[in-house]
Amino acid sequence: MVNKQNFYETYQFFDKSVIVEIIDIFVSEHAERFEKLSKNIIDRDFQNMRFNAHSLKGVIANFSAPVPLEMVRAYEKSAASLLENKGEGFNEELMLSQLEEIKKATEIMAVQLNEIKGEMLSKN
Repeated sequence: MVNKQNFYETYQFFDKSVIVEIIDIFVSEHAERFEKLSKNIIDRDFQNMRFNAHSLKGVIANFSAPVPLEMVRAYEKSAASLLENKGEGFNEELMLSQLEEIKKATEIMAVQLNEIKGEMLSKN
């Protein structure tokens, strides 16, 4: 999921402690982001669904992970369409299923980011 070469190129001029902090923030906020999105679906809150998907997309974009990025980009587009069309065509089961797939992809991404963090911390 995470393209390590792109990740290291993106953050090559950052202090190691900043990179570790960015990774830690993502990992610690990961579950809460998906809880919010699940609640948005159940509540049919398309405005916050789009907002929270957009926010997640921005965070994922920081980590050179094209697969989950494209997944959440499509999800945000669906949420925006639901908002624009006042919920017409809404399928709760489908939205929850798509969200679960994004969650699985970002969990893999989180594991890989923790591996990168470990590599960085092991270097003097």
